[in-house]
Amino acid sequence: MGEQAATQARKHLAAENEMHVPEGTTEDWSHLEAVRKDHDYSCHPFPGEMDRAARNIQQLEVQVSTHEHEIQQLTLKNQEPLIYKICVTDEDYRYYTRFSSKKVFTLFWESVYPSASRLIYWSEAQRAAEVTASPQRKLELIDELFMFLCHVAAGLQEMTLSSLFEVSVSTVSRILLTWTSYLYQVLGSLPSWMTREQVQATMPDNFRLYCPQLRVIIDCTEIRCKTATSETFSSHKNPTTFKGLIGVAPCGVITFVSTLYTGSISDIEITKKSQLLQLLQPGDEVMADKGFLSEKILSEVGVKLIPPLKKSTQLSEPDTQKTQAIARMRVLVERAIRRVKEYHIWDGIVPLSMVGSVNQLWVICCLMSNFQGPLDIKGDKPV
Repeated sequence: MGEQAATQARKHLAAENEMHVPEGTTEDWSHLEAVRKDHDYSCHPFPGEMDRAARNIQQLEVQVSTHEHEIQQLTLKNQEPLIYKICVTDEDYRYYTRFSSKKVFTLFWESVYPSASRLIYWSEAQRAAEVTASPQRKLELIDELFMFLCHVAAGLQEMTLSSLFEVSVSTVSRILLTWTSYLYQVLGSLPSWMTREQVQATMPDNFRLYCPQLRVIIDCTEIRCKTATSETFSSHKNPTTFKGLIGVAPCGVITFVSTLYTGSISDIEITKKSQLLQLLQPGDEVMADKGFLSEKILSEVGVKLIPPLKKSTQLSEPDTQKTQAIARMRVLVERAIRRVKEYHIWDGIVPLSMVGSVNQLWVICCLMSNFQGPLDIKGDKPV
């Protein structure tokens, strides 16, 4: 009886554990059955057990990932957005976002939220590739906009934003790139160019008295950027300058923003390339600095140039008043440009990492400055 039990145990263990049990031995192997049950880690699994275990692990990983996402979304839902912790007063909103007040920021946010909630996130590697599925959102959507504004308006760098919002630098980069592209599309699609009727309806009295047909006041400004050589991709010692043209309506609103061009371009050439002339109508008047435009170019499209009047000690009282009024009008575009430059992203030389987005950021800053309110002809304050 003992020999029969030993033989059965030997065969059973050999089959299940792939152990080599010598044939013909009379040694009692029945005690190994107990070992197998008590110490199953020392035995090989049954056929198919590894596959089933792998499938179970995969299912558990999916469940864990799903629960983590649900927890993250619930946490975001119950957590107060960072913007409301940092921006308490209207002054806070002006500093961090360049919006004139919390009310104006809220109106802007409510306008962009419906489409922003469907954003697909981009990275540098995805620019030349097809769009991939959006990753899980790390921040509330309103805080993503706040992060972008802190970067552009307050000039906070990516490392600082990473610490402030408690996300990785790569997440910061992805959010900034996504919102740059998004706001460029949204703001660029808005009808910023005012019709002749709109300009007339909002024209201050001084303009109506001295320049009744004035459509736009124009000027150029420059932005410095680092560039890379095509041969070595190393930074030039001297930055490259980009030039952009801005047009301001008599009411003080920026109505025209050109693409950025290399700094060597002339004012006349940038006016031609910017397509501004195509927007003007016969009978319109354009105000520009001396030497900015030639009357010949404007006369070809039936538009009159209003240059600064020549200084003279023999001007009559009416001419003196007109000269002073036109000078104040001319300052409007300078104040508008100053507003754009007050976005602290332009404080220094634009780094090489931002060169690919510099034109988008330029347009965004120009158009978003309108949310600070139109400029007063008598000073830099909303009318």
